[in-house]
Amino acid sequence: MGHLRELSELQRHPHEWHRRGMRHPDEIDALVHHRTIGDVPQEPSYGDFFRAV
Repeated sequence: MGHLRELSELQRHPHEWHRRGMRHPDEIDALVHHRTIGDVPQEPSYGDFFRAV
């Protein structure tokens, strides 16, 4: 059970997601919110979900 606790703790930190080349879920939520209030591109891009390491 300790490993699950450690994993959930790591998932709270954006840095841990960025280290793996991904955006934190809160960043994706902010991106979706921004895109849905009018600034909508034709197609999502790779950079919408993954970050360059």
